[in-house]
Amino acid sequence: MKLLRIYLGEKDVKGGKPLAEYIVELAYKSGLNGITVCKGIIGFGKKRHIHRSDFFTLSEDLPIVIDIVDEKEKIAEFIEKIKLLNFDGLIVEVPVNAYYVEKKE
Repeated sequence: MKLLRIYLGEKDVKGGKPLAEYIVELAYKSGLNGITVCKGIIGFGKKRHIHRSDFFTLSEDLPIVIDIVDEKEKIAEFIEKIKLLNFDGLIVEVPVNAYYVEKKE
């Protein structure tokens, strides 16, 4: 199993919608097992611009982190699709041990 983590900005768009939403739909259509999108409160990237959310600074480009855990082959295929998107960000791939848990009735 692999963890695919994608870092991008809240302002990034693709096809007229937020890039994070576009990636979720792409993951769904690609048959990935699941995806989680988290919005950060502060961060900076390669360009070293600090983006933050607080009372005095109303950033409209907060950091977004997308996590996907799936089989390494499916992650590798999905990474190629993500690389084709035009955005400033970071893609991280990490081997993980993953276990599905389900509520017992």
